[in-house]
Amino acid sequence: MTNTVDRPRILLVDDEPNLLDGLRRQLRREFAVETAVGAANGLFALKPDRPFEVIVSDYAMPGINGAEFLAAAAKVAPTSTRVLLTGHASLTDAATTVNEGRVFRMLLKPIETDAMIATLRECVTQHRLVVAEAELLERTLRGSVKALTDVLSLASPAAFGRASRMRRIAAVVLDRLEVEDRWALELAVEMSQLGAVSLPPSVAAKLETGEELSTAEQTMVDRLPAVAEQLIAPIPRLEPVADAIRYSRKGFDGSGTPNDGVAGARIPLGGRLLRLVLDHDALLTREPSPTAAYATMRSHAGLYDPVLLDALAQTGASAAPVRAVKLADLETGMVLAAAARGRSGRLLVDAGHEITVALYRRLENFAALDDGIAEPLMVMDEAGVSAAAGNAPGATG
Repeated sequence: MTNTVDRPRILLVDDEPNLLDGLRRQLRREFAVETAVGAANGLFALKPDRPFEVIVSDYAMPGINGAEFLAAAAKVAPTSTRVLLTGHASLTDAATTVNEGRVFRMLLKPIETDAMIATLRECVTQHRLVVAEAELLERTLRGSVKALTDVLSLASPAAFGRASRMRRIAAVVLDRLEVEDRWALELAVEMSQLGAVSLPPSVAAKLETGEELSTAEQTMVDRLPAVAEQLIAPIPRLEPVADAIRYSRKGFDGSGTPNDGVAGARIPLGGRLLRLVLDHDALLTREPSPTAAYATMRSHAGLYDPVLLDALAQTGASAAPVRAVKLADLETGMVLAAAARGRSGRLLVDAGHEITVALYRRLENFAALDDGIAEPLMVMDEAGVSAAAGNAPGATG
């Protein structure tokens, strides 16, 4: 007999308790079987943090039929393999139930115990393949995002610092809203500055200080979202991130790029959020007063989603408390409250940068030079820094 801990978990759903008891007795030697009488109890039994390997449902149940139940179950437990038991023999009915219930197997009743066990074994194998693929994709996504942001921190520290500042403001704004797929919104902000690696150093410097750009330089800057979009396009699951970056220069009133007639709520939320935090950060570069920056944005309110603009107003203008640390005491995730400089006063890394492994190594290299690094370094106190990457599959921590 298979050890109880190792047995795959199966959920059986039917409106006939006697049938469920019979199936449990037939399957309990090989599977850890739970039963639910009716679709409502079946949905109640689903726990996102402890999914079943297989969910088996009868079709003919009062209220919600099996296909509808399995379709709902797929939203709560997407990795669970779904099986439908039915007396329908029509090909048309079969196609409908499979499509509606998004099922892996459909079994016609009555079914012999051996055939049932063989099917459940196949379903367990399918579940494990789905979970393994999802975990591999997750690691690939996290690794790809981390590699790109680390490269940005080395190739364009100013752009990386700008993305870090924007991400913290975006996180505070989103804290005041109820949004789905928050990870994609925060990741879009984090990766929005990747295009800066294509800028000549002189243009990047002018962009960071808010200096006026020539027509040719402005054209380079206007192309940055397209460059960032091209860099992330090959990464799986980042389509909403790419859409947000594509619309990051779009005004809520429909002005800006892309010039496609899209305006208002039809603009992806990520694009609306990016426009807000991009302009906010640019204004702070010229006028280091959040209150003044907000007033300027309010005077051009047509460019911004009013809900996001109101949420920005609620973030407040108080600065996070700071503390002094030595270079050796820097930790990943800390944020520089003041620029890191050499002992001669030469700027090494500007304020607002979040410390990553790559950036820490860069500072170590500076410290090894004759000019060294002026210590202590000033960082924002942990209590004053908003959580940035949060639950995103692409969080780099």
